[in-house]
Amino acid sequence: MAWSLLAAAIAGSAVSQDTLTLDEALTLARNNNGDVRAAAYDVRAANARVNQARSAFYPTITPFLEWSNRRTRTTISGGNLVSTSDGTTTGVNASWNVLDAGQRNFSLLSARRSEDATRFDAIQLLRNTLFRVHQQYYDALRAQELLRVAQSQVDRNQKIYDQAEFGARPEIGTVARKDVYQARADLLNAKVELLRVTSLSMTTKSDLEATIGWNQAVELPPLQPAPEVTPEPPMPLETIVATGLANRADLQANRRRLDSQYYGMKRAERDAGFSFDLDLNYSLNFTPDDDENRSLTLLVTYPLFDGGRLREQAREQRMSYLGSREVLTQNEREVRADIEVAYAEFVQNIERLNASKLALEAARVNYDAAVAAQREGANDVIAVLTAQVSLVTAESNYIEATYDYYVSDVNLRLVSGRPVPGETE
Repeated sequence: MAWSLLAAAIAGSAVSQDTLTLDEALTLARNNNGDVRAAAYDVRAANARVNQARSAFYPTITPFLEWSNRRTRTTISGGNLVSTSDGTTTGVNASWNVLDAGQRNFSLLSARRSEDATRFDAIQLLRNTLFRVHQQYYDALRAQELLRVAQSQVDRNQKIYDQAEFGARPEIGTVARKDVYQARADLLNAKVELLRVTSLSMTTKSDLEATIGWNQAVELPPLQPAPEVTPEPPMPLETIVATGLANRADLQANRRRLDSQYYGMKRAERDAGFSFDLDLNYSLNFTPDDDENRSLTLLVTYPLFDGGRLREQAREQRMSYLGSREVLTQNEREVRADIEVAYAEFVQNIERLNASKLALEAARVNYDAAVAAQREGANDVIAVLTAQVSLVTAESNYIEATYDYYVSDVNLRLVSGRPVPGETE
């Protein structure tokens, strides 16, 4: 996952010019988002730290070449004694820590767990970013749909106002002036709402552009509408909770980080007690003299007195480890709460979407009937305006419920540790 994440973060991408699909926006975020790219490099840095820890098990071999020119002046009775030397020394040094009390192994295990934690952090950050893309894309579509409804509301109110003005003419007299005033007020309010939604549409698109790393010099193309879906009930809550507690990347990162602290604590405790090292050293000089040296040394140490420094360092590591374990327990409780809230919101949004769809169908029938009745002279302007308000409310509610459902679906995936759509190519 780490290497695919890095490859995706560094790769380029192409987007069609006519529309921007959700999949294309997700690809752009994987490739261009600065936080995602930085996380990919963090994974590589953590891998380098593992390689550094592993290198302690291998010997080191260092060829060398040293050139020196020296001049020494010594003052003695009767004058100065000056000596000079000029020469080159070449050779090779090698050393190997053959055996120790386990410190190297603890360091390697700690580095490996830290690398795992960094990888899970990168996965969680990618999922959070992709969820934000989903949310911002759907919010932009929501604003786009609300803008359409607002424009339709203005058009309908304009038509009703024009009809009211015409019917209120003295030579016709079929509409009261108070109805004209009401129609004009509704028209002005509709125009204010249109301005508000226009501003909202611009804001949501700007947020999306920032997250996906869109070139600000190029205008964002229209967003492709989301396909209509039939909501399906989710899995049982306890199943989703169990999945989330086991698989959420941020929890797995915390667990690996806790393991890393554990091995760091074990190393500190080992340093505070008896320790030993078996070292093999070898050196060979080629010039100016050909000589060879080899030594095998066993060193056993015990920190008899250091003012308690090493023991306190070990105690500090243990207390930090115990504290982090408590934090992990609390994080698991909060994850359970997050899942329960997201689950309840998702179920509620399914019910909202189904109810708002029925309400929209009823409002359309009611509005069409009111307009037809007015055309036949059986209704006044107020009745049509009332039906229109119901229709606009129903349209807005349906749009809100639709995109709230889309967002809550992705959010439930995120909080339960399941892959977010767009995570892989």
